[in-house]
Amino acid sequence: MRISTRITAALAAASLCPLLAALAAGPALAAGTPATVTVRVLGPAPSYEALTPPTTVTTTTAPVTKDGGSCSGTSAAGALELATNGNWEGNWSSKYSDYEVISIDGKSFPFEEGAPANYYWSFWHDNQYAEVGVCEVTPETGDQILFVPSCYGSGCPGGEEIPAILGIATPSTAEVGTPLAVTVSRYNAKGEPSPMGGAMIGAGAVSAKTNAQGQAQLTFPAKGTYTLRATGAAGEEPEAIPGEAIVCVHSGDDGNCGTTAPTGVPLALTVVPQVPTYTGPYALVAAITGIREGRHYPRASAPRLLSGTVSAHSSVTSISLRLQRSYRGRCWSYDGTRDRLARARCGQGSFFQVASGGDTFSYLLPSRLPAGRYVLDIEATDAAGNRTALARGSSRVVFYVE
Repeated sequence: MRISTRITAALAAASLCPLLAALAAGPALAAGTPATVTVRVLGPAPSYEALTPPTTVTTTTAPVTKDGGSCSGTSAAGALELATNGNWEGNWSSKYSDYEVISIDGKSFPFEEGAPANYYWSFWHDNQYAEVGVCEVTPETGDQILFVPSCYGSGCPGGEEIPAILGIATPSTAEVGTPLAVTVSRYNAKGEPSPMGGAMIGAGAVSAKTNAQGQAQLTFPAKGTYTLRATGAAGEEPEAIPGEAIVCVHSGDDGNCGTTAPTGVPLALTVVPQVPTYTGPYALVAAITGIREGRHYPRASAPRLLSGTVSAHSSVTSISLRLQRSYRGRCWSYDGTRDRLARARCGQGSFFQVASGGDTFSYLLPSRLPAGRYVLDIEATDAAGNRTALARGSSRVVFYVE
C-alpha cells in the first residue's frame, strides 16, 4: 500500500488505507528462514497485463537495501527482488520502517491531484489482500505472492471495492492427450474462497469454462510448459484479478516434468545414443543478445533481429521464441507461422521454433516493431530433457518502442 506523504492524507480521508493504521502501530520487520515461493506481477485493471509470470524463487537472508532503507531478504520484498532481478523501486519510510513500492517492471503510477482514479502497488499473500507492508510479510515455502496495482477514487473500474482474486488448483504436471482437472476459486480480500463458476481458464488455444463448482478439464495437444490463466465470469463487477499457474506437460515417460525415460531397450532392436544426463542448475542457459532489458527504442530504430545464445551440458534440440506486445490496453502475440503480430489475450502468447539446435540463433522480423511494450522470451530444450527457465534480463527481456 502506498504510504508516501503525497497520498497519505487522500487515502486516510477516504478510509481506503488500512495499512496506514497497521504500520502506525509499529511494524515488526520480517525475519525468518529462506522459503521457496511463487511470485507474479500484473498490470492494472481491466486488462491485468502479465508483467512477471509465475516465478518460483527461494528467498535468502541477504537484506534488501533500497533508498537508504533495509529489510529482511526473507520478506515479501526479498521475494520481489529475486523474481524481478531487482527491477522495482521503493521509497523507504523511516516512520513505518517499510517500503512504499512505487515501480515494478518499469510500471509506476504517479499520484494526480483531483484525478477521478489513482493507482498504487498493492500485494496479495496466498490469495489474501495484504494490509501490511512488504517488509512485514514473511512467506513460507509454497506460498504465493501477487503484486498488482489497486485503484482508489470514484473513477475506478468497478468502483472502489477491492476486487476478488482467482486461484487455480491443479496438478503441476499433465500428460499429452490426457484430461487435466482444474478448479478455479474466487477469494475475497480476506482470503475466503468460493467456487468460481463461468470462469474461462486455459493457455493459448487450450481453454475451457468452469462449471458451477468451478471445475473444468483441459487437454494439451503437445508437451511443453504452459501458463494457465483464469479470468472471471462475463459481466462481473468489479472484474476479478486473474489467477495463473504453471503446468508442465509430458508425453509418457519421456524424461520431462520429472518423469523417467525408459531404459533397458535391447540393443538388437534399437541403438540409443548416449547423452549426458546432467540436470543441475546450470544444465541449460539461454540469453537474448542485441536487445537491452528496459531499453526504450525510437520507432525508426526499433529492433528487427531477434538473436541470442544457448549453452547446455548436452546437445540443444530446440530453440523457440515468444514475443508479446501490449499497447493502450490491448495485446498481441507474434505468430511465427504468419510472420506477424496477432491479437491475443493479455498475458498469453505462443512460442514458435526458430532453430532445432546449435548454440546461437537469429530471427529477422519482416518489419520494425510498432509502438508498445514488448516481452521477448526464449524457450530451449536439450537432449537430457532440460528446459530453460524464464529469467529477467537473460531469457526474458522487456523493452519498449516509442
